[in-house]
Amino acid sequence: MASKNQQLAQIFIATDISQKLRSALEFGAVISIVMLLTTLALKNYETNIVRGQLSEAFNLTSTVRAEMVVYRAQHGHWPMTAAELHNPTLSQEKDLGQFVDHMTLNEGGSLSTFFGGTNSASLLSGRQLTMRPMLVTGSPSSPVFWACSGYSAPDGVLPSGSDKTDIDLMHLPASCRDY
Repeated sequence: MASKNQQLAQIFIATDISQKLRSALEFGAVISIVMLLTTLALKNYETNIVRGQLSEAFNLTSTVRAEMVVYRAQHGHWPMTAAELHNPTLSQEKDLGQFVDHMTLNEGGSLSTFFGGTNSASLLSGRQLTMRPMLVTGSPSSPVFWACSGYSAPDGVLPSGSDKTDIDLMHLPASCRDY
């Protein structure tokens, strides 16, 4: 009888250890899942912050782009220097916005926005976003549209200026990426 009780006691102890081990493994799995979800959430949060800061560049360049189109319509070519355009936004050398440091006019009518300062996200600081004018070939009266980054021109559209964007493609808005 004593041996029967010893066998039952050993089975009980083994079952108890098995349950504790299973609980520990489940707890480890839950911690791993929480860590993975936190990492994904932080990466998504960082991308959203960068895209929010990029939107300032689109806002600041909107009037400059409009003035450039008017200049081209009047003179038949894109302005070569910021002085030709007489735009105060382009002449400001530093701290243009909360995240944008300054803008430059490039050859062929492309426009670069430089990010910097203490408020700019580390993924943007010191980097630039280029916007290039696109023209419909064979139709000079067609409206100009602007493409950012390395967006390649569709058939029948001629991009002007070079792309100098050095921001990681995954952080750019969908309108700046090719699919």
